[in-house]
Amino acid sequence: MSLKSFHIFFILSSLLLAIYFSFWSYKHWINFSDNSYLVYLLLSIISFVILSFYSRVFMKKFKSII
Repeated sequence: MSLKSFHIFFILSSLLLAIYFSFWSYKHWINFSDNSYLVYLLLSIISFVILSFYSRVFMKKFKSII
């Protein structure tokens, strides 16, 4: 597995984890009404956005290298 493939796999798995964690946090926030789950939800959404932006930048940069 090349470094590029591993990097893409790691980014995609991190994006999926952020989606799952935001869903989990939302479910627990609704059920328990604890504000810490709301903070977790916001942090996972922010992480998802940053990772999405990073993946686009990485793909553009890596296409120019090859």
